[in-house]
Amino acid sequence: MDAGIRKSVLVVDDNDANILILSALLKRMGFSVDEAKSGKDAIGLASGVKYDLVFMDHLMPGMDGAEAARQILLLSGGKGRPVIIGVSATIDEEVVEAFSGAGVHEILEKPVTMDRLEEKLRSVGAFDTEGVQSAVGQESSISHILSGVRGLDYKKGLAMMAGNIDNYMNVLSACIKNIADNHNAIEKLKGNSRPEDFALHFHSLKGLFLNIGADVLAEKSKHFEIAAKEGRMEEIGAGLEGYLREVLSFHKDLVSAYGQYCEGKKEAAQGKEMSEQEFLQNLKQLRQHIEDFEYMEITEILDKMMSGCRGGRKEILEKIAASIQEFDYDGALRLVDTMPQL
Repeated sequence: MDAGIRKSVLVVDDNDANILILSALLKRMGFSVDEAKSGKDAIGLASGVKYDLVFMDHLMPGMDGAEAARQILLLSGGKGRPVIIGVSATIDEEVVEAFSGAGVHEILEKPVTMDRLEEKLRSVGAFDTEGVQSAVGQESSISHILSGVRGLDYKKGLAMMAGNIDNYMNVLSACIKNIADNHNAIEKLKGNSRPEDFALHFHSLKGLFLNIGADVLAEKSKHFEIAAKEGRMEEIGAGLEGYLREVLSFHKDLVSAYGQYCEGKKEAAQGKEMSEQEFLQNLKQLRQHIEDFEYMEITEILDKMMSGCRGGRKEILEKIAASIQEFDYDGALRLVDTMPQL
């Protein structure tokens, strides 16, 4: 693989936070990154784009990573086949056999760190230190905010993002949504569901907590995941309520801390009104992100626009943000279309 050429990479994972972490690290290393949230979507993208590298999650709903990898390699034929690196929080004999049988070259362990990523890229001849952007440690600027989140080792989480505070806070934002989604899914499963129905949600929560440095909750999630896979429903039932209360309490602390961080950014940006040209450029990007249902990108650009707008425009942006929180993308688009006239 030519180290001098900007390499095209596909990151595949059903979890927003996992995609965000891996994509951020790869972009800092100079890669061009596309993203897919399912095996089916990954196959669709790979049928039209020649990727040099594919990072493939193991456990995903519908089609697992091994089968998606097999299909992508079949699509590419003998020429120009991508290097596929499997990604999994658990690397045991079953995972290794599934990935290797599908033609996967290497397996990267979650939580993904810069060191682990560099090691795997070196092993497939795709690492170029010249493309790596340096990260500036900003730990002191958020320590007073994140130290209040019980069960979060933010120093460890920040280190996984190579000290980049903005990337880490973006990961926390994605985790806020993903933790709530998995918590709510488990609540709905309580009662008559089979143990295996719970396993994927415990697995997802385990990965989320590992990604941000919440090791105690990650270990508890792992315990429930194993119990679910082994059909130990009595054990799950006995401890589930306490576990869910702990998850909910952690989530509440995380939401509060992230809110403080966003308020601080808004205050720092006060007084810097956005130019008309910049506003229209951002509005165009916002519309595209909404059309593509890109939740993270939408919230990021909305924060930026609201800090630089005043009066009627800011009021509409706040209404758009409220629509996005309710996942009303059509309503948000209708509001966007009223903005240029204000």
